[in-house]
Amino acid sequence: MKNKKIHRHHHKVKTLLTFFVLLVFQLHSLAQNISIQGLVSDKKNKTPVYDVQVALLNSIDSTLLKASRTDTLGKFLFEDVVPGTYFLKLSSFDFKKYIRKIEVSESSNVYPIELESDSKLIDEVTIEAKAVRVELKDDTTQYNASAYKVNPDATIEDLLKKMPGITVENGTVKAQGEQIKKVLIDGEEFFGDDAISALKNLPADMVNRIQVFDNASEQSKFTGISDGNESKALNIQTKPGKNQGLFGKVYGGYGYPNDLYQAGLSLNIFNNKRKISILGLSNNINQQNFSTDDIVGATGDVQSRGPRRGNNSNENFLVNQQNGVSTTHALGINYADKWGKKTKVSGSYFFNYSSTENTQKTDRNYFLSDTSSQNYLENYSANTINSNHRVNLKFDIKLDSMNSLQIAPKLSVQNNRNNQNTLASTTDRSQVLVNDLMNTLLNVNNGVNASNSIVWKHKFDKQKRTFSTNLSGSYNNRYGHKEQNSNATYYQMNLVDSLSNINQLMNNNGNGFGTDLRLSYTEPIKESWTAEFLFNPSYLMNNANRRNFDISDSLGSVFDTLLSNVFKNQTINNEVGTNFQYKKEKVSFQIGLSYQHVILLNNRTFPTARNANVVFQNVLPNLRFKYKLNKSNSLMLFYRAKTNNPSIDQLQDVVDNSNPLSLSSGNPNLKQQYDHRIFGRYYAVNAQKASNFFVYISGNVSSNYITNSSFIAPTDTTLSNGIFLSKGSQFRQPVNINGLWKTSTYLSYGIAVPKLKLNINFNAGAGYGTTPGLINNTVNLSKTTNANAGIKLSSDINENIDFLVSYAFNFNNSVNTSQNNSNNQYYIHNLNAQLNWTVAKRLVLNSTFSGSAYEGLSSGFNQSIMLWNGGVGYKFLKDYSLVVRISVFDILNNNKSIVRTVSETYIEDVESRVLNRYFMATLTYTLKSFGSKQDKKNPEKPQD
Repeated sequence: MKNKKIHRHHHKVKTLLTFFVLLVFQLHSLAQNISIQGLVSDKKNKTPVYDVQVALLNSIDSTLLKASRTDTLGKFLFEDVVPGTYFLKLSSFDFKKYIRKIEVSESSNVYPIELESDSKLIDEVTIEAKAVRVELKDDTTQYNASAYKVNPDATIEDLLKKMPGITVENGTVKAQGEQIKKVLIDGEEFFGDDAISALKNLPADMVNRIQVFDNASEQSKFTGISDGNESKALNIQTKPGKNQGLFGKVYGGYGYPNDLYQAGLSLNIFNNKRKISILGLSNNINQQNFSTDDIVGATGDVQSRGPRRGNNSNENFLVNQQNGVSTTHALGINYADKWGKKTKVSGSYFFNYSSTENTQKTDRNYFLSDTSSQNYLENYSANTINSNHRVNLKFDIKLDSMNSLQIAPKLSVQNNRNNQNTLASTTDRSQVLVNDLMNTLLNVNNGVNASNSIVWKHKFDKQKRTFSTNLSGSYNNRYGHKEQNSNATYYQMNLVDSLSNINQLMNNNGNGFGTDLRLSYTEPIKESWTAEFLFNPSYLMNNANRRNFDISDSLGSVFDTLLSNVFKNQTINNEVGTNFQYKKEKVSFQIGLSYQHVILLNNRTFPTARNANVVFQNVLPNLRFKYKLNKSNSLMLFYRAKTNNPSIDQLQDVVDNSNPLSLSSGNPNLKQQYDHRIFGRYYAVNAQKASNFFVYISGNVSSNYITNSSFIAPTDTTLSNGIFLSKGSQFRQPVNINGLWKTSTYLSYGIAVPKLKLNINFNAGAGYGTTPGLINNTVNLSKTTNANAGIKLSSDINENIDFLVSYAFNFNNSVNTSQNNSNNQYYIHNLNAQLNWTVAKRLVLNSTFSGSAYEGLSSGFNQSIMLWNGGVGYKFLKDYSLVVRISVFDILNNNKSIVRTVSETYIEDVESRVLNRYFMATLTYTLKSFGSKQDKKNPEKPQD
């Protein structure tokens, strides 16, 4: 009995010692940086296998611990692995599944793996390969590039135009109805937020797949919980071997008449993780290359991170393509690499210079009541010179297995000079002249924008328990001046006409800075539930200093206090909240609530002191629901409330008389705008029928909507702020009005027709909304209905015949509650076609046609516009890399630009200057050299 007790005692001691040794070993192993490496090859021909999905699984319950893919050499790598027993699982489309049990120790962990071809699957793929055009991969829509036939010289932009649900127009890329904000190459950023640069300058034949997905913020990617900052992104997945090599093109051309020219280069040096791209262009044929960062400082509004404190006035100020005809010089450099094992770096530098000449005709109708209206006609000419330097950097640093850091500084410096001349007149409903204007204006603005974002992410031993911080800061400084000389005449019945002359100089300076901190802690509650607790304080400050001087021969320069103002705006925001997420294989939803406390401090120190301080308290709910019916069908519903604060330009109460017939001012009494947005999306694909269907619906409702109040003087009037308005002139100011709500829907259906060798895509959409406005102190609700439908046909014949034809119809109807005579209907028809035809091996014909027909616009604007371009090229050299091309732009000499705007206070048609017919001779040399030195030594062993 005694021996048994001793034995049990020894057994307990032995067990405790064993447990202690194992514990020490485990604690020691946690501090180690153990990695798993693998080399995957085809068992039959011993060549590397690219793009194999590799998963590291827990040996006890097979839960996923890490995931990766093989590179072009068939290699994969898992870092920071704790010693123990695991499963390696490999999956590939063309090979049988592979599962292997491994023991990870401190010694070498290198695993050569050979995969067996799945002959049955390959046979099926051979039969149905053309059917696999679009796939759903979790939340990603994936397009297989090989299913879309394009010509050998096509760019990625040409390839995208053939894909269902994707459009490329006027420098904007849209997928499934939403604008693409970021382009990635093999998961790495390319030229920051300038999406179009990648698409215009990279060849289509390097693309394996195009992936479209909702790109979340860095914190959301880490926590897995949405913060509402998602935006559409596009990832270009390259073919095996195409991410390694030297490729690009250089071109130059001369045109007639008017000494037209174009020149440019695109040079890409890719070596797996290291990617260097150099872009350049110079032309006077209106090929512009702008993004929203290319013009800064013109509005001087600094915004902190996140949409809740929105109303980014830079976005409102900018357009992707400036009206008129531009001479542009631009240079861009993009760099991406991995430094060591822990740091990924990417960055870009972009310089842009443009000189734009524009003439513009405007026809604008204001409807004051059922019996009163005014018509404003304007002829405008301007020259705008803009230069910009932009630098973006991003460092992703993996500190250790539990911590990572991301640092992303940005800098933009801009100089802008604008000379404009305006001839304008206003008539009443009886066509009697009310006033006219001759105005000359010079605006010079210089600005600097700088920002930085630092994201620290920490994960704990317990899965899904995380802590992360996002600290961002921004700084803006602008300085400019305006010179104005104008003569306005105000005509009055039975009275002597009155004249108003302006000769003035204005200095307009401003600066601001903002800081924003977002703290997030996540905690797993149960197996499928996760909770997030967040705290989000921010501070934003803007200063604006406008000083106006009247110039006269007798008095010289006289300070004008009425048109001068010194204003400071501060926004102090504190937000706390929580989110709860439920996630299963097919179903996931998130529900959250946050409380927001905002203090707006508006302080005017000149010409008189005035403080307008206000406090807002809001509850902001959010809801997100996803349901994956199967591998080919998914549904997503989304709701979020947010607030938008007015910008400093909307708050500063100083009169802007740049157009003496239409004065404007800010309003320091503006309140926050409170928005509700709901969004739904459904996607279904059928690989066997090569079809895809997509539909979305969205709705917006706003209270305290920031809109315009317009007062058009029926007689000579002095406003409460001391502003004098002659009869027929107007004064505009932003105000808050309830009543904004909008709904819209969009659907797309695409299908392949093998017998006709065509891809066909149908789309349709509709919308209805009510926009409030204030005109002569009367609320007007502009109720707008629109509908559109279209069809796109693209060739699926071969590379030699590449064509695309599309037609779109748009209907718009506007009804106004207080101005029935302003009700309006108009229609727009658009027909587009493009053809690239390789007649012989070296002879290439190409042509594009776009036609637009307008009905229901103002007199003189209802026109049919037809733009037809064509060219012929011949390829030289053994590899066809040198092309001589003769092309004609606007063969019919019928190019025009017409834009209609229907607002809550007016209807406007604008026609801008465009380029007309010219001839161009171009010489282009294309360089394509892919693969490593080893590949070139052994060309008989292709990587794919």
